Amino acid sequence: MQEEVLASVMANPRVVPDLQIWGWQIATYLFLGGFAAGLMVFSGWAIVSGREEQAPFAATRAPLVALGGLAVGMTTLFLDLEHKINVWRFYTTLQVTSPMSWGSWVLLLVMPALALLAIAGLPRAVPPLERWLEGLPFAGPRIIAPVFRLCFAWRRPLAAVNIGLGIALGIYTGILLSAFNARPFWHSALLGPLFLISGLSTGAAAIVLGAGEPRERHLFGRLDLGLIAVEMALVGLFVIDMLNGNALQQAAVARVLNGNMSSLFWFGFIGLGLGVPAVLEAAMWRRAAAPIAMAAALLVLGGGYLLRHIVVATGQQTSWTQLHNQFDPALLERLRGDGPDPDGRF
Repeated sequence: MQEEVLASVMANPRVVPDLQIWGWQIATYLFLGGFAAGLMVFSGWAIVSGREEQAPFAATRAPLVALGGLAVGMTTLFLDLEHKINVWRFYTTLQVTSPMSWGSWVLLLVMPALALLAIAGLPRAVPPLERWLEGLPFAGPRIIAPVFRLCFAWRRPLAAVNIGLGIALGIYTGILLSAFNARPFWHSALLGPLFLISGLSTGAAAIVLGAGEPRERHLFGRLDLGLIAVEMALVGLFVIDMLNGNALQQAAVARVLNGNMSSLFWFGFIGLGLGVPAVLEAAMWRRAAAPIAMAAALLVLGGGYLLRHIVVATGQQTSWTQLHNQFDPALLERLRGDGPDPDGRF
């Protein structure tokens, strides 16, 4: 009798049994990308709708905050790249079927549009800096001052462009994950709208934190309450979508509902990130109290990050392929020593 042994070894510890490619850098990038998108949309809305006096922080300082947040987010994305020197290759082509390619080009458009809107609001946002820049020898009166005036004159068209690009950036952060069909937990068209609404909510929370006037804080606190309600509905629809999927999608969402991610999901995200801020903001519907409003805003920001962390981590823990590792190292060593060219087959 001749006995044959078939052996297969997948020796990639970063893929099997769980994908371990994306860590805190990607979750941070997705959070700050959505955060910047929310600020872009609300800043543009405040300018286009003529609410610059009612919402001065949103109209002037919010683009600066968004620009800084997005710069930090893109830095964390760069840190995650395995071959950083090849980042320029993203801009040598546009792959119409690749959300990552579209996202690269969206980011390339977002940065200058956001920078120009920030320049338009800089004289009101940071007057000492504006005076210092305009007072620089030669460049101040001849270059910097005319740029300030031009950007301010075109602030409404710039605001409209920022609204459109902000929506594109916010929804892209979710589509980026949903395009990875190999991961059951990410295989849902609801991730794009969910991340967009979450980004708008964190943007509104940031304006609540930065607003110096009670009426602006009150306005964006009420807006955030509505966004939290929509976000809760989308989370519910996402869970229902997973539970009505196939067995692997049901197993994937079970990690969030009653598995290793359940504490972060129920207590951290749903409880502290959505539920408590919603109660606090509802209590301030008629009149906002600054300490309570700021506490609610901080919880919303923490919940926004937790959402990205949970989705990124859970998606990497699930796969369409269920691998059961029965690898025996001793058997492999015996097989290596068998035959005329034992190392050639492994």
